[in-house]
Amino acid sequence: EEEAREFALRQQQLQATGRLAAEIAHQIKNPLAIINNAAFSLQQMAKEGKPASQQQIDIIREEVQRSDRIITELMGYAQLVEGQVEKVHVPDELDLALQQALPAAANFPIEIKRDYASVIPPLLVQRGHLSEVFVNIIRNAREAMNGRGRISVTAKPGDEYSVRVIIADNGPGIAPEALPKIFEPYFTTKEKGSGLGLAIVKHNVEIYGGTIGVESELGKGTRFILNFPARTM
Repeated sequence: EEEAREFALRQQQLQATGRLAAEIAHQIKNPLAIINNAAFSLQQMAKEGKPASQQQIDIIREEVQRSDRIITELMGYAQLVEGQVEKVHVPDELDLALQQALPAAANFPIEIKRDYASVIPPLLVQRGHLSEVFVNIIRNAREAMNGRGRISVTAKPGDEYSVRVIIADNGPGIAPEALPKIFEPYFTTKEKGSGLGLAIVKHNVEIYGGTIGVESELGKGTRFILNFPARTM
């Protein structure tokens, strides 16, 4: 039975990684296609002796910057695979994530509410993967609230020897039409967002057999609910 569970987990890991890689490969072709079209237009203008179009030049520069943001984020994510699997105490990682996303030196006027159960089973994960999940969600909450508001973080045992984490904010919330898309690669509501952050978060949760969901209402904030199966060495 243990062997079957391990096999199922590895299959889930491969499937999650494959889905993310396929989406990245597909979506990164979009800025390249736009750049190619703009370059072709400039080439045609040069042949006809017309001055270069500033609009086409701006398009190329914009799409190059977009591609650079995507690749930079992917490079940072790729480095996470170099870590080692270890037993991780969730409250400690949540506290570290809060420090990283809300550094004391920045003096964000954000109230932080912690609610950790006294006994929580450890997770057997790569620390970098879990950190990426928590930091990304907390940073998104901070940005959604424009650096002002309240973030609550809850960690407690879940059903069937699991760990349940809830990260909530009292920000503006997410529009109903956007809610089903937030984990899709390259979907973003930010002006300069890459759209990869929450896709990677979902991937990092799923490779350990976990689940992530989101509840949100405009004007009332957002809650991310994460469940991780706890495992022993």
